[in-house]
Amino acid sequence: MPVVVRGSVSVALAAAAMGLAALWAGAPAQAQDSAAAYPSRSITFLVGFAAGGPTDVIARAVAVPLQEELGQPVVVENRPGGGGSTAALALSRAAPDGYTLGSFDIAMVVGPSIVAGATYDPIRDFRPIVVSARTPLSFVGANTLPAKTVGEIIALAKAKPDDLKLAHSGVGSPPHLGAVAFLQATATKMVLVPYRGAAPAIQDIVAGHVGLLFTAPSTSIALGREGKVRILGVTGHQRMTSMPEVPTLRESGVDMGGLDANQWFGVAAPAGTPDHVVARINAAVNKVLKDKALQEKIGRLEFTVAGGTPEEAAALGRSQVEYWRKTLAAIGIKPE
Repeated sequence: MPVVVRGSVSVALAAAAMGLAALWAGAPAQAQDSAAAYPSRSITFLVGFAAGGPTDVIARAVAVPLQEELGQPVVVENRPGGGGSTAALALSRAAPDGYTLGSFDIAMVVGPSIVAGATYDPIRDFRPIVVSARTPLSFVGANTLPAKTVGEIIALAKAKPDDLKLAHSGVGSPPHLGAVAFLQATATKMVLVPYRGAAPAIQDIVAGHVGLLFTAPSTSIALGREGKVRILGVTGHQRMTSMPEVPTLRESGVDMGGLDANQWFGVAAPAGTPDHVVARINAAVNKVLKDKALQEKIGRLEFTVAGGTPEEAAALGRSQVEYWRKTLAAIGIKPE
């Protein structure tokens, strides 16, 4: 039996129902338009360390050509603190719409294992998009130190425990992990001195206020060439192309464990970010990384481009989370 609509209220309800039916019918087309429209406004890229450090350097190097590729501004916003966990926590709480991105790196995955305030889950709360670059850690010494080689540093540290000062850019940051790995590998003790970033830390190395620092070559190469600091060694299995006279730490008899794989940097979004947004950003970053000018620019600072799929980035994140959780727990480091 056909439904007969009587009265103004019933007519209004019927009209509303027809309107909703039309809206649902048009949903696929609107979703398609949304995918085509992204991005339609500026994108914020969160960096968990101060300007001038390696995480900031690679973020800005990629952001400039990336905004040309995406057709919208990509604004790098530095939020230092908690060894990178301040920015990571902000990213985990951001709207999953592709307009807030952040650094995907070692600091992000180890944060909850080291920093009590890092209440995010490095696997559950993010969508890794791409690994953009890798770089080793350089072991830098002040010119005021009497020890001039890695072997002499180890000997001095064993002769005078807790006499040397070893700087780092926040608990859980790569420089901190480098410091921890070095002290464990050499069975030495030093005073760990935290800074809000690698740039201010190395300024104090130059001034002689602290003696040692692990940092990316992008922070130390120019100062090493100018003779303002002494680069003692480098992580990884290969010497730096820009300073081949500097031995690897492995050559100096120091096994840096997981850090022999060097640092890695990439792009992540909050969990729940739509697939089409992730695919768009991944394709754009991969295209940008193929640019020879970019490769040469970051190559001078000992970065090498990476690239790849979101699945590969996610697999790296999972493996690093597992490795560092076990490693840090084994040496008694807990969130604090």
